[in-house]
Amino acid sequence: MNTLKVIVNTDWWAIAATILSGFIAATATIIAVVYTNAKTKEQLKKQQEKFDEERKKQFEQSKYVVIKPSLLVTSMLDYLERLVIQYDYNRVLLFSGEDGFEFFDNPELLKKQTIRLFMMENNSQNDIIDITINTETTLVNKDSNKRTKYSTSNTIALLRGGERALIRLNNQQQFEDIIQMNTEKIPHDLFFDCTIIYSTLAEQEIIYRYKVMISNDKRIEIESDGVESITEVHNKEHLLTSTFRNLQDSISSVDRSAYSWQKMAQSQFRGMRAEMMQEGIQPIQNNNTSKAPATSDGQ
Repeated sequence: MNTLKVIVNTDWWAIAATILSGFIAATATIIAVVYTNAKTKEQLKKQQEKFDEERKKQFEQSKYVVIKPSLLVTSMLDYLERLVIQYDYNRVLLFSGEDGFEFFDNPELLKKQTIRLFMMENNSQNDIIDITINTETTLVNKDSNKRTKYSTSNTIALLRGGERALIRLNNQQQFEDIIQMNTEKIPHDLFFDCTIIYSTLAEQEIIYRYKVMISNDKRIEIESDGVESITEVHNKEHLLTSTFRNLQDSISSVDRSAYSWQKMAQSQFRGMRAEMMQEGIQPIQNNNTSKAPATSDGQ
């Protein structure tokens, strides 16, 4: 009986190649997965950073406040009357310089003086904090070239939306000099330079510059009126508020409705009186015209 022998030769090279190719494929797959995950994480991180940055910008924009500066020439009594009639309940803070508040606390000066004021208004709905207002006023007599300077520096811890701050442009000496030069028709210039530094609730510090020249107490030329810089600030030391007068305290006991009706009645009375005077003048003019002598052309 013949025995059939089958000899199987193992191709170790093929096995090794198969194992090696499988290992390489697995390694490549792992590398690809790791690389893909890394790229995905990087993209997600960039997306998150972009989202955070956009959200931060939106927050900063929502809390961004640009104050509104303006100049006023009025008596304090007229301004108080305006607050009553307009039913304004927001705080109006009156600040002063080194010469104090006599112009406001003295009844005679309060009644007679026409004050030149700088008004800073927070006309947004957001609060601003840690406000510093530095002013420098230079009055120049153009005939004698005499210069009189006056500077103030005041701080406000908080100015809520809709609230205002008032600061005099002039001290008493400059005020009297301006009145005298107006009376004597002496040409003069008043230079007013104001720097306002304040912080928003988004931890931004804003520097605002307002600079004007007033010629002969009439013509106003604005040299600067806008934001100069915006920087991020963190853990800023809070400021102590300077001494001020809250004008709302001066009118807190006034019956606004009765006062407004009284002013309205006075205004109507003045209008009726002016109309009656005008009606009385008209017949006199007509009578004088009818009695005028005829001219040579009127036969």
